[in-house]
Amino acid sequence: MQELFPELAPFEVRLLLLAAWGYLRDHGPLPQKFVFQPERGVFARDFARDGDAGRYLAVLHSVLHKNIDRLGLLSGRFQT
Repeated sequence: MQELFPELAPFEVRLLLLAAWGYLRDHGPLPQKFVFQPERGVFARDFARDGDAGRYLAVLHSVLHKNIDRLGLLSGRFQT
């Protein structure tokens, strides 16, 4: 998400950071949310266990849509 920040107005950056904080507040990084991936030899977060992330991505999609002329090429990265 940080690649968007230079292209946005300060209030839009604030909205995105608040949405990210809301997600982290509701879905903390508890150890049981991580799954060992033997092929990589690391533990990785399984975001499927968090349920629907669409509620948190709505702000991001709104900001992308408002700035589609400048950020349209990046919008594919943020689809659920």
